[in-house]
Amino acid sequence: MATPTRRLILQDVKTVLETITTDNGYKTDVTTVEALGKSWATVKSGEKPWVGIVPQRESLKFEYSNIRVVLPVLIIAHVAGATQDDRASKLNDLLDDVIAAINLDTTRGANAISSTIKTVETDEGAPDGDGDGSIVVLVDITYFRGVGST
Repeated sequence: MATPTRRLILQDVKTVLETITTDNGYKTDVTTVEALGKSWATVKSGEKPWVGIVPQRESLKFEYSNIRVVLPVLIIAHVAGATQDDRASKLNDLLDDVIAAINLDTTRGANAISSTIKTVETDEGAPDGDGDGSIVVLVDITYFRGVGST
C-alpha cells in the first residue's frame, strides 16, 4: 500500500525544517527537529535551537468523490540566548528561517494544494525568559484525500 498523503505531508514538513542551517543559506543552525511538542523547559540548552511539529485537529469538507482536508500544524521552536537582545535576535532569525523553509514548496512535495502560514507568536518580550525564547507558527496545509483508504 502507498504511504498516506497526510503522512507524506508531515514528513515533508519535518524534512524541510531539518534543512535550516547556515550552510543552506539560513541564519540559524537548527539542532533538532522532532515530530512532537516540548516546552522550553524540557529542551536542554545544548539542544537549542530546537523545532517541534505538532499536527492539530483537521477539518474535512466532502466534495464529490474527494475530501478536502485542512491540516493545521503547529511549529514550536525554542532558542537559548545569553541576553535579552541575543534571545530576541535568535528568535527573529529562526522565525524568518521557519517562514522561508515552509514557503520553499507550499505543495509539500506535490502532496498538498497549499501551505499557508496563519499566525506567528514569539515570547521575545517576556521578562522571565531566563535566556530561553520560543516561537509558535501555525500553518494550514490543505490537501485532498479520497473517501476510501489512501
